[in-house]
Amino acid sequence: MNSLEAMSCVITLFIALNAYAADSTCTASQNDLYPSVRLGINTAIRFNKAEESVDPDGDIYPIMIFEQKCDTSSEKQVAELPYLGDPGKVESAFLKDADFDGISELFVIHRATLYSDTGTSYGSDYFTTLVYRPRSAEKYELDERISNYFGSGADVLSSPISDDLIYKHPYKSKAQVESELDSTRYRAWLEQKRVVTRIMRKTYLYDQANTADKTTSYLVAGDQIQVLDRQAGWLEAVFHNKKGDIKGWVLCRDTLECSDQNRSLKK
Repeated sequence: MNSLEAMSCVITLFIALNAYAADSTCTASQNDLYPSVRLGINTAIRFNKAEESVDPDGDIYPIMIFEQKCDTSSEKQVAELPYLGDPGKVESAFLKDADFDGISELFVIHRATLYSDTGTSYGSDYFTTLVYRPRSAEKYELDERISNYFGSGADVLSSPISDDLIYKHPYKSKAQVESELDSTRYRAWLEQKRVVTRIMRKTYLYDQANTADKTTSYLVAGDQIQVLDRQAGWLEAVFHNKKGDIKGWVLCRDTLECSDQNRSLKK
């Protein structure tokens, strides 16, 4: 073996050992609350229990998101997941290009059981989708606009003794989020295009994107609305008539905007 071949073997061995060391540092740990998400060879997103309890008299620890360098084991806090009377769990975490710029964002779907009595009859756990954008090689920040699009919520029943849903939270899983990212309505919202749609059936207006904020005003089938914003299966809309403008939130499912005819960019 000549000196050039020997040097090549040394370099190859050095690269292999470094890759092994980095990978072994980022392997699964008993402290992980959800499998880590790899960001290339040397970085991983990890989900661990907070070091301090949110209740001085209890044993309640929120879930923390950390970015870990696999070669040095150094960690940097990215965020703390919502605490809603229960730390909940990470339902899903994955990478997806949310704005089609070639760089993937980090999606985290948090799931928690609601224990407090709010007067609302819930039919599911409470889900929150959070989207984090890489601002640099060392920093992830919450993308509030895209996070608000997917929003948070739980299924809502018409009464405690009924199975009738008056609201169904549309983003409980990775598959549902990815499907929405492929939809024409998401692309139109992202590009801030002017969107006009029609009401499919009688639907009430709400002051906020919440079933608790129902008003006495309503729209009927055929009414045309302009969409101003979107959040967790709701549309903020304005209806123009001879008496003036009526503005409020409506359920997207009651409009052509959320019909199967306007579902996906992929055929």
